[in-house]
Amino acid sequence: MDEIKLSDDVIEQIKGFHYWNLTKEQESLIDKLITDKELKERYKGFGLCEKCKQPKIYPDYCRPCKSQYFKQNFKNWTSGNHNVDEFIQKAQLKAKNIDQVIEWVEYDKFENVEYLAKGRFGTTFKAVWKDGPWKLNDNYQLERKGETKVALKCLHNSQDITAEFLKEVESNILVYNTGWVVRCFGITKDPKTNDFMMVMVLKDGSLRQYLNNNFISINWEEKLLNLQGIAFGLKDIHNKGLIHHDFHCGNILSSSVPYFHVSITGLGLCQPANVKSSQKSNKKIYGVLPYVAPEVLRGKEYTQASDIYGFGIIAYEICTGFPPYYDIAHDEFLAMKICKGLRPTSDYKIPQLIFNIINQCWDADPLKRPDANELHDLIAELDNDISDNKVSSVIYGQVKEADEIKESSLTVQLPLPSTSTLSYMLHPQAVYTSRLLDFKNLPEPKNADNNDLLK
Repeated sequence: MDEIKLSDDVIEQIKGFHYWNLTKEQESLIDKLITDKELKERYKGFGLCEKCKQPKIYPDYCRPCKSQYFKQNFKNWTSGNHNVDEFIQKAQLKAKNIDQVIEWVEYDKFENVEYLAKGRFGTTFKAVWKDGPWKLNDNYQLERKGETKVALKCLHNSQDITAEFLKEVESNILVYNTGWVVRCFGITKDPKTNDFMMVMVLKDGSLRQYLNNNFISINWEEKLLNLQGIAFGLKDIHNKGLIHHDFHCGNILSSSVPYFHVSITGLGLCQPANVKSSQKSNKKIYGVLPYVAPEVLRGKEYTQASDIYGFGIIAYEICTGFPPYYDIAHDEFLAMKICKGLRPTSDYKIPQLIFNIINQCWDADPLKRPDANELHDLIAELDNDISDNKVSSVIYGQVKEADEIKESSLTVQLPLPSTSTLSYMLHPQAVYTSRLLDFKNLPEPKNADNNDLLK
């Protein structure tokens, strides 16, 4: 379907208006002339494109102009697969800003390809993209960014492109709104294996790796900022009507430059929240046991509230530094204890207001957990008080108390207080990669008054 556009007559009547400072008469005329709601909102928000004179969607991005450019370029590339070509073309025509533009990238555009990690569904490599992705120059024209380090995420056995692969790319495009979700630049193909690969922003590593190496030097302002960011990313996912479905620390990536910053990835299992199990081709439960909500362990539907439970575990991990249940086996007995109310415990002092939010997230009753919007607002309020140095706030006092306890414990327990590395011994059966979770006859989920009674 062709995009709705303003007629030449309408453009002629409003071309001299300043959209950011309309008179009452001009506002009235705009309401009369532009009857399409989306076009009117675009005009009042960003005005007309200097080139095509149509309302822009973004301050620096005109979809009609850029769509025309991409459409004329369709004949100059092909992935060799009709479904992939069609998918990329549709995405380019629908992109509302430069960050939603994906493209086909020939594999020979990459150099220094190196193995990074292997997961249940695929393998990730890092590489240098010689030309780099598109960017907008000072005149809002497309040009190449230049040499860029990227991640190449290969889906196993994707020689014949799968719906799951394209669904993950689509999910990344759909929810990418801020830097809190890892951006996808496009698709390529390994000529040796013929597997398709997602071209993505390269991060320094996993959140777990960052916590292992830097936890002791991370302050509460940084912790709250990143908790707020993860909540923001989860809000973007949920507000698009999706569920992450595999929300654990391994699917949170980190960067340390210019500061500690995390982003959500692993959207391969993302699905609409209104899809029930009867509509799914695979009803089996996959995940990382410590992060899976108790109702899901018992076979109930995975919901957005289940993602919130996973957030609670991740938040506790960021606050304390340690992986959840790192010292016990991740087996049916742990699943049973989680359903009975067991939650991660640590001697590390967490400010009470932060712990209250975490406790809400991992409530046994999904209906009592906050939604992603509420969660973001709760954390943002605390983060603002800390970043604004609001000494009169309750959270400021609680953070100061937690820091004093931390300093005291470091002096007593660590021979080298300056080190930032955590030290702990993982149980040989503690598993932090997604796997099939098939437990039978688990008890009805409940909250426990005292976790110690369950150990």
